[in-house]
Amino acid sequence: MPELKGIITPTVTPWKGDTIDYDAVDALMDFLDKIGVNGVFPLGSTGAFPIVSVEQHVKILEYFTERKKPNMYLLGGIGRNSVDETLTMGLYAKELGVDGVSIVTPYYLRMSQESIYRYYEKLLSQIDIPVTIYNIPQNTNNNIEPQTVLKLKRQFSQLSAMKDSSGNFSNFSTILDTLGKEIKVFQGQDDLLLPSLAMGAAGGINGTSNFSDLSVRVYKEFSNSDFAAARRSQAVLTELKKLTNFYDFPQAPMAGFIEMVYHKETWDPFPLTDLDAETRKNFGLKAKEILKKLET
Repeated sequence: MPELKGIITPTVTPWKGDTIDYDAVDALMDFLDKIGVNGVFPLGSTGAFPIVSVEQHVKILEYFTERKKPNMYLLGGIGRNSVDETLTMGLYAKELGVDGVSIVTPYYLRMSQESIYRYYEKLLSQIDIPVTIYNIPQNTNNNIEPQTVLKLKRQFSQLSAMKDSSGNFSNFSTILDTLGKEIKVFQGQDDLLLPSLAMGAAGGINGTSNFSDLSVRVYKEFSNSDFAAARRSQAVLTELKKLTNFYDFPQAPMAGFIEMVYHKETWDPFPLTDLDAETRKNFGLKAKEILKKLET
């Protein structure tokens, strides 16, 4: 089984009509194989997981599992706000043969650490494949504290990793200090990839890899101890991330995929409003200009 490490792509969810755009997923997976990502993570935030139905969720997981390359780790996003729906998705993901699953913290309602612990305790007591906890408090209203994760890890050995997308590097450092010897910790913000690797992160789960190999370059250059090259690549990656932050999310990564990889029309899931053709084209041109900085 592939190892959970390096650069994992939180994939966009290309849409056509009221279902997944299978041709676009094929093109995305071929691109990701070409640039050498270590794994794929369908139905994360970049994949607009909160707005797809359970039926659509199932179909997306099924197709990404079918199209997974042998060398890629498949981290299936199964998080839903209902613990029962999340459990159902987790048990089905195991049947499909995913390598592991990602479970986001409960969202919308603010919860105590005890409530968050109880949520994961119920899931981990029944899902016996590797589990990654996904922390993105700015979107969920809930921040899972490292001690809560540590308590869960000591009870459930299949808890194998944590993705932190808080964007708070002080918080990320605390997570690494507390959990780094217990589980793998991944940085969810592209602009913090290199410093996170230097601190001991196992890799990054980075949305710009839907249309650029920059995060893969940073990881490989760091792993090869070519720190000067890694710093140069990270500077460009940070600029690219700032560009995506200027536009709506997750429409910006989708625009990058269309303009720089697919070159055909596809859409985000309803009711997201995609970037119009002119804005999308301008995004692609600006992204290409940023990437050219590595050629000089």
